[in-house]
Amino acid sequence: MFIPRLSDVLERRAANAPLNDNSNSSGFSLNTGGMASFFGGDVAVTAMTTIHLDPSRRWLGWYNCPGTYEVARRYGRVSDSKLLEGLFPGVPTDLATLLGLEELRGTKYIGGHNGTVLEETGPFSALLMKHSVERLETVEIPSRQTQPIAVTITELEHAPSNQAMLRTPIYPPIVATIPILASVGTAVACGVFEDWFSFSLIVLGILVNGISCIVIGAADFIFQYPIPRVDVPGDGILVSEKDKEIIVLKGSGDAANSITLGSATLSFRRRYWIKWCAILLVLQLIAQILLIPQCSLFGQIMFIGSLGVSWAYNMWLASIDKESIESEVFVTGVLRRPNAWRYSLGTRTSAVVFMLLVLKPKDPGKILNMLIPNDTPEWLKFKEDILSRIRTDQELRFETSFLDTLAPWQDRKLMELLYRDAEAAYNGYLDHLARSETKKAT
Repeated sequence: MFIPRLSDVLERRAANAPLNDNSNSSGFSLNTGGMASFFGGDVAVTAMTTIHLDPSRRWLGWYNCPGTYEVARRYGRVSDSKLLEGLFPGVPTDLATLLGLEELRGTKYIGGHNGTVLEETGPFSALLMKHSVERLETVEIPSRQTQPIAVTITELEHAPSNQAMLRTPIYPPIVATIPILASVGTAVACGVFEDWFSFSLIVLGILVNGISCIVIGAADFIFQYPIPRVDVPGDGILVSEKDKEIIVLKGSGDAANSITLGSATLSFRRRYWIKWCAILLVLQLIAQILLIPQCSLFGQIMFIGSLGVSWAYNMWLASIDKESIESEVFVTGVLRRPNAWRYSLGTRTSAVVFMLLVLKPKDPGKILNMLIPNDTPEWLKFKEDILSRIRTDQELRFETSFLDTLAPWQDRKLMELLYRDAEAAYNGYLDHLARSETKKAT
């Protein structure tokens, strides 16, 4: 037996609803009942998810908001209600999908001491990479330019606690007063002109959206990661060939795991409140479809005006790069803003040598060959000399007299370029040591 969807029935009911001659003497109606709860649904959901990132957003939802049907559809399945599952079939119940983190894929990770190699890491390594590219000031290290690669050094002094709550102020609260004042103002205008249907619907929208923000915002944004049984150094590197970016991680195994293997989800303390919140949103939809045709033309214009301002506000929330916000929340709320420096080196060779000097891995040769697999006689000779000096903490200075000792069969020009790249990386490493000491002293 075919059972029509509730939304289709209500839309047909709204389309065929007669006008109330007493409330609209002109015989003209905008018939905005269907639009009120279906228009701007995706934008409304995106705006609602920002509540989980910014604690102040939870208390600033007192405005008449469009797209309530989509919000009820997305969050209704979280409550494990059979009724809501019947109304909204096919919606994923995984709480992580509400955050959008499952779509992020992290970069390759190479451990500096434990030999761990992860071809793909969790979403928080991608967020850290994004934060490094967008938020950190880049220092240019003088060297020849062929294929510039950025190297970011991150000192993870804080080992995040498991179950940490990711919340930090992001959005200016003053902006939220615009849709609030618009909704209250249009409701007052409807009351002054004694259009109580429009007044009631706007006030209902204000109350329902405000209550929804409080209830949905009560969920804890929980951060989790596997804690190693033995506390070992977590020094390692994140390598992004796509972005030409290397991040050197310096810190404990806990801190490294939080970046490479961390995950996040939402934890609702009382899910039945979500059920009643979704039911309230559905009842608001029904009330709007049934009562909007009974409103006067002025009241309908006021109703649309309140929705328009709220939709613009939601669009503003949705237009802000969500991944940038999540990266800021992660770096601030979990990593507690670690010391970080970002350098740009002109060649891949200088970038890899610079990274090895900073990381000081247990087996530098393994990492060097993974990132620079070249195995010609010239490259093998260069790698042997560089690794020997790195292992014995010697300076990477190569005078002309050293270059004269190279075998005559070797490509002298290529060898000079490679050793000059290594020397530029060493100069950059010394500059980094000076910068880090100055920053720690202040």
